[in-house]
Parts: sequence; C-alpha cells; structure tokens
Amino acid sequence: MGMECPKCKTENTSDSEFCKKCATPLPSSKEIPMTETLETPADKLTSGITFAGRYEIIEELGKGGMG
Repeated sequence: MGMECPKCKTENTSDSEFCKKCATPLPSSKEIPMTETLETPADKLTSGITFAGRYEIIEELGKGGMG
C-alpha cells in the first residue's frame, strides 16, 4: 500500500519520506491518526444515550443486513 502526496496527489511507496514528483515531505505512518474501533454492544445503544463522546442515539432506522 502506498502513500498519496498531500500536495500533488502522486502515489508513493509507503516507505518514502518525500514525494517522488514534487519532493514534498510525506507524513510518517506514526503521524497518521488511526481510527479506533468502538465495540459497544447493540443492547447498550438505546435512545437518548451518547457514545464515543459525541454521538447521540435518537431512534433506530432499521435492522438486518440492509438496515
């Protein structure tokens, strides 16, 4: 998996420090924030609660694979 230059959008190898096209410094993998997976049981996600510090459950939209 490569890394896209934030300036010129050129694809670079994941171990590159600088863009091969425009020489812009590329962020290291340590600087890229990773998404944290929250594993909250469905029975805990009821109307009125807030989870992940910012999302409020208002109502259920659907169920199942297409819900």
